[in-house]
Amino acid sequence: MFHFPIPLKRSLIVIFIFLLSSSIYSQGKAVEINYKRNDDKSISFSFKKKNPGSTYIIVNFNKFENAKGKPTIKKTIKGFSGNLLKLEPLDEKRGISFSFSYTYLIGTSRTKIDRDFKYVLPFKNDKEVKALDLNYVGKRFGNSSPKNWKSIQFLTKPNELVYAARKGMVVAIKNGFSEDTKGPYSYKSEANHIIIEHDDGTLAKYGVLKKNSMLVKLGQKVYPSTPIASAGTYDTEKNSQLRFGVYYLDKEVLNSYKKGEKQTLGNQKHYYAYVNPIFYTKSEATQLISGEQYIATYNDAIVEFEMSKREKKKWLKMKNEKND
Repeated sequence: MFHFPIPLKRSLIVIFIFLLSSSIYSQGKAVEINYKRNDDKSISFSFKKKNPGSTYIIVNFNKFENAKGKPTIKKTIKGFSGNLLKLEPLDEKRGISFSFSYTYLIGTSRTKIDRDFKYVLPFKNDKEVKALDLNYVGKRFGNSSPKNWKSIQFLTKPNELVYAARKGMVVAIKNGFSEDTKGPYSYKSEANHIIIEHDDGTLAKYGVLKKNSMLVKLGQKVYPSTPIASAGTYDTEKNSQLRFGVYYLDKEVLNSYKKGEKQTLGNQKHYYAYVNPIFYTKSEATQLISGEQYIATYNDAIVEFEMSKREKKKWLKMKNEKND
């Protein structure tokens, strides 16, 4: 799904496996579809999933007999469970005969992106960090970069606390990888990470996090200045870092999906497009330049900017309790 590539020092075989497993076409236990036949010959489909946020799902009916509608259904589903769709019979005296498969992606097709939105640097107030641009690893195999590709590597001190850059919901947590001191590694195919979904449909991925440092849970609401985890490393503490990117489902590419379409490393479609975020810094709000140093800055107005009245009231209460 979301890659964190930079020049490699390890086996290309690892990368090959990673890119295949990162294919947008994902099917498995993360999303489960069930159905039941009703007395009126209709069939009701429901879903269960591990991601509490938005998931774009494509259901392909390979066999579709005596059923109204189209044999391919595309829609965004939210929450851990719910109703998915209902098939109605053409002939109400006969049952529906069907078989199906499905694929899915984290995110929604209904995005309303504000490209002028200002993020906070994902560190404590007044923290100075160096930002580096990361290249897309798929280009080594002849593939083009995703649309508007932008992935940022922040160089940090060991165990540096990482904060949310924007209000959102925690929709994915990966926490099972330890640093490998056999390195050095400039890139690995797997790393601990947190994905946060924003109100406009964009997703932010915070990667290369320290194992067991997670401070948030699935479904939790976070705000700028909310601590979420500690920065990690692939190998030694000298390589401590955070990798950060903001991306969203590309409607144009989603609409080009074709059932059974085969993809290789060279022609893999990029269903996600990227945002080059504007960040608040000590001097100005700006897009980051690779190799430059920046100082994180935020205040109450920035933290509360996307909060609802109810959230703001709760936030102020928590602040006052801390100050007492």
